[in-house]
Amino acid sequence: MATQARPAPPWGAVAPRIPIWAPVAAAAGGVLAVLLPVAAVAYVVLLGLLLALRARPLPPVAVVLTAVTALAAIAGPNLAVPAAPGVFLFRVLIVALGLGVLGYLLLGGVLHWPAALSLPAGVLALLVAWAAASLAWAQDVVAAARWVALMAMMAGLAVALPVAFGTRRRAIRLLIALGIAFGVVTLISLLEIVAGVRLPTSRLAGRSADAAFAATSVFGNENNLATYLTLTLPYFLVLVVVFRDVRLRALGLVGGAACLLALLFTGSKANLLATALVLVALLVVLATDPRQRRRALSAAMVAGLAVLLVVPALRGSGVVPLPERALDKFSFSLLQEQVDQGVGSGAVRSNLLTDGVGLVGETGGLGVGAGNADVRIRSLADFPGVSNLHNWWLEVLVNLGLIGIALYVAFYALLLTRQLRAARRTRDPLVRYLALAGAVSLTGFVAGSLGPSSVLTFAPLWITFGLGMLTLVLWRRAEAEGGVLR
Repeated sequence: MATQARPAPPWGAVAPRIPIWAPVAAAAGGVLAVLLPVAAVAYVVLLGLLLALRARPLPPVAVVLTAVTALAAIAGPNLAVPAAPGVFLFRVLIVALGLGVLGYLLLGGVLHWPAALSLPAGVLALLVAWAAASLAWAQDVVAAARWVALMAMMAGLAVALPVAFGTRRRAIRLLIALGIAFGVVTLISLLEIVAGVRLPTSRLAGRSADAAFAATSVFGNENNLATYLTLTLPYFLVLVVVFRDVRLRALGLVGGAACLLALLFTGSKANLLATALVLVALLVVLATDPRQRRRALSAAMVAGLAVLLVVPALRGSGVVPLPERALDKFSFSLLQEQVDQGVGSGAVRSNLLTDGVGLVGETGGLGVGAGNADVRIRSLADFPGVSNLHNWWLEVLVNLGLIGIALYVAFYALLLTRQLRAARRTRDPLVRYLALAGAVSLTGFVAGSLGPSSVLTFAPLWITFGLGMLTLVLWRRAEAEGGVLR
């Protein structure tokens, strides 16, 4: 008599069975209850959560948690515990997300790993692993361990995005969520500029408008806000270029104008250069592709409008009246004078560059170890007054040496070149949009990375990395579905 095979559970579901490690988990809980009662309570809560998730598919829960984690990452220290400023909601959520996924897999759950993600995620994992290995020669092991832990968190966020949002519908929902976050960031910037209302985390909080003209929004620092704006700018400008929908084009124009207006009130020279790179890259990519030269005309019009908005403002005229201090901060001639005279931020950055390269030479190219650049700079006999390198490329080089910077450049170049290839070859509008915007955004960040003091925990960069990997996943999916996402 033939027997029917039991149907397989649906994707993401867990067959109801008692895991073989259940007795071990129970024994561990008993030991904790005797030795650390408070830890035992937390253990029971976490175990109960995992068992509850075992009864339902995890992916929908994980998708929501991943989106909330990304938004919390943008908010950063604004969502910190008052009694413990270092405990951000993002850090709690990213750890919970990691533990939840690990527990889900241990309980027999199955997660889909996109094949297109393997290479970029693998290179990123090698970078984190090399950073962890550098603990072996780091002078300050505690600082090194903290730096590695933070990088692992941010890398985890970047990889989680393409895993959780690898379909057309989910990707669009992620973009909407990030767009809403941009609206909140812009609104706070506007309140700062117009009414002088600032968040408590702003470094300019409590200072008079005469002494503090700049906007900082949720990032606490005007240079960080400026870098966020230039990373986001291409995602608005490309809306105008790729889509024919009038609503999307209007959104692109309004969002791009908001980015540029807020940028003018940051005084960030590095991100002014990044904006120029964004516009040039957009024009070059489209003009050199015979199939997209019509879009190049749209891009030229958008770039022209951006120039008409920004350049007159930098000259003290135009529709955006900037205070004198803002005009001074945008002055490259003043920066050169500071370097020549050995004073001001220009001299400090020049000294940091010299000292950082010197440390790499002293270590034979190995680097000083993760998180130890600041430690070694502070110990210099001729301490420049600032320990943070204010240059992400230099920070990676000094901390992780030639191997570390090679891995980072490989990861960066992989995302940049593959997105450029996707933008040229895909027939899917969403993939073309994400690929072109992502590639242009990374091009601008080459200069924009010189603005913040550090971008190790700068969430917008890692979200941009995540969007880049998501683009590659969607491109592979579109090709498998006949060229267009369904």
